[in-house]
Amino acid sequence: MKKIFIAIFFSLFLFSPVQAGCDDPLTDGVDYSNCRFSDAQDLQGSYLPNSNLSFTSFIQVNFDKSIMMNSNLSFGTFPESTFVRANLYESVNIGANFEKSNFTSANLTRVDFMGATLIEANFQNANLMEANFTSANLTNANFDGANLIGAKWTNGETCGPESIGVCNK
Repeated sequence: MKKIFIAIFFSLFLFSPVQAGCDDPLTDGVDYSNCRFSDAQDLQGSYLPNSNLSFTSFIQVNFDKSIMMNSNLSFGTFPESTFVRANLYESVNIGANFEKSNFTSANLTRVDFMGATLIEANFQNANLMEANFTSANLTNANFDGANLIGAKWTNGETCGPESIGVCNK
C-alpha cells in the first residue's frame, strides 16, 4: 500500500506544467516565459492553449487562426502581430504591448488587457464581450463592429448592452 501511495505522489509531479526551451516548438500548456522568438514568423494556426507566454517577444508574428485560450501573454511584446480569427478566450494580457496589432474577427471574450498598450490596434468585428481594458492605452484603436457588451473600459466603467463598435455606458 505504501508503494502505491509513493507512486501516486511522484506521478503528480510528472504531470505538472511542462517547461520548454525557447527553441522548442509551440504547443499546449507549456511555459515559454522570458523567451525572445524570431521576428516576422508565420505561426498561423498554432495550438498553444494554457501556455505561459509572459515576458516573451513576438514582433510582427502571424498568429492568425491560432488557438491561445487561457494563455498568459502578460508583459509580452507583440507589436505589429496579427491575430485574425484567433481564439484568445480568457487569456491574460496584462501590461502587454500589442501596438498596431490586428485582432480582426478574433474571439477575445473575457480577455484581460489591463494596462496593455493597444495603440492603433485593429479590433474590427472582434468579440470583446466582458474584456477588461482598465488603464489600457487605446489611442487610435479601431473597434468597428466589435462586440464590447459587458467590457470594462479604460476608466473602469462597464460597457452597456448596446455596445457594438463603441463602448456605451
